[in-house]
Amino acid sequence: MRRWWCRMAVNYKICPNCGSMKTLKIIYGMPTHDTFVKAEEGKIKLGGCLVRDNNPEYYCSDCNYEWNRDDSVNYAYNQIKHIKATVGGYFDGYYEVTIDLHSKELKWKHFGCGHEEEFQKTVRNATADSFVEELKSIDILNWKSKYVDLDILDGTQWSIEIQMLGKKISKHGSNKYPESWDKFCRLMKKISGKKFR
Repeated sequence: MRRWWCRMAVNYKICPNCGSMKTLKIIYGMPTHDTFVKAEEGKIKLGGCLVRDNNPEYYCSDCNYEWNRDDSVNYAYNQIKHIKATVGGYFDGYYEVTIDLHSKELKWKHFGCGHEEEFQKTVRNATADSFVEELKSIDILNWKSKYVDLDILDGTQWSIEIQMLGKKISKHGSNKYPESWDKFCRLMKKISGKKFR
């Protein structure tokens, strides 16, 4: 099982090819004496003198794969298997959307206020792929785990659970939201075809 040991969900030091943590930072430019020594000790890898924007930044000692930060981001988002999002409050009830990206099954639910309504559908592969790309665009994996406004007692509470390969990420809030929260709500409404919020 692959492990994620960094605080952020996107760990740039995990090899996107084999999942190994035996990785080295690649250093470019004219090396100094200290840089040569570190390379000889196996602490870094020399990348040469030619520096370009798309140069690989990391090297895997297990499989010899080289990658950059964009590759790491793509790898992390491709690990998402399941997402469940809930939002609401006491007076308006709660909305819940659950998406299984493996089976492509989506479940929508509104509950509270004395009634419950449910809806279920299957999303197309292209829709699921687009959904993951939009999650990436709002940087959801790097949202903080908690957003709480302690000055408001009632109001709106929300939670998101993201099941990844080998890890579950939980985020929640009470009357306080990440910067891209509105985009996330529009995304959940778009993929479910139902109200969310």
